[in-house]
Amino acid sequence: MNPTPPQNNEKIQTWGFVDFLIIILGTGLFFAICIFIFSMVSAPEDSNLAAAMEPTAAQSVGLAAIEAIALLSGVYIFGVRRLNYTWKDLGFITINNKWLLLTISISFVVIPISGLITVLVMMALGLPLENPQLEFIIPQDITWLGGLGLLLFGGIAVPIAEEVFFRGVLYRWVRERWGIFIGVMVSSIIFGLIHIDIAVASTAFILGIILALVFEYSKSLWTAILIHAINNSIKIILIYLLFIFDIPM
Repeated sequence: MNPTPPQNNEKIQTWGFVDFLIIILGTGLFFAICIFIFSMVSAPEDSNLAAAMEPTAAQSVGLAAIEAIALLSGVYIFGVRRLNYTWKDLGFITINNKWLLLTISISFVVIPISGLITVLVMMALGLPLENPQLEFIIPQDITWLGGLGLLLFGGIAVPIAEEVFFRGVLYRWVRERWGIFIGVMVSSIIFGLIHIDIAVASTAFILGIILALVFEYSKSLWTAILIHAINNSIKIILIYLLFIFDIPM
């Protein structure tokens, strides 16, 4: 039997095991199909391997858009809509001014800390001190329009989608069964692993812990989304400013 939407602050498990599995598999399948179609459309027939490893601006924007659309659509279709939930049931609850100010403050503390963690990991592993996401954020054919698209999708849409999936679905499912600590650690580890690059993954893991805890104690996805979006957006803007003024990155 599927759980029913919460009413009058009734304590329930948000997702049953079968519901959780359907969301994961459905979202993953939807994402894979979108990637396959996009790769067929965007990859030129005469492209070689070296060219394929260097994304164009259209591909960068497209991949960011696909991630946002796939995660949000998957959670909505296979979770919210199928179980007759609302977005409020998922965690979209209005935050008060106290939490708004606290969230913004945390955001501007997270940015330098995450940057420092990335540098320390690179130094510890003997990696070049350069942004591993640079080719994705600033492809060779970047334009003002492409930069705006990456800022909108990478800085705003993707954080919203990732918070819905990793905190609204994954964290809550684990937390409701094994408690806050396990929920925070499991969701943060998986959140880090999807970023692949070791330096970025380490930063994403720490960020994931902060986002899960903020969501846990504020009871609203908006706090986690705001921190995530501010973090991504400011980093993208800083990279663009360094690029415009030809400052080494």
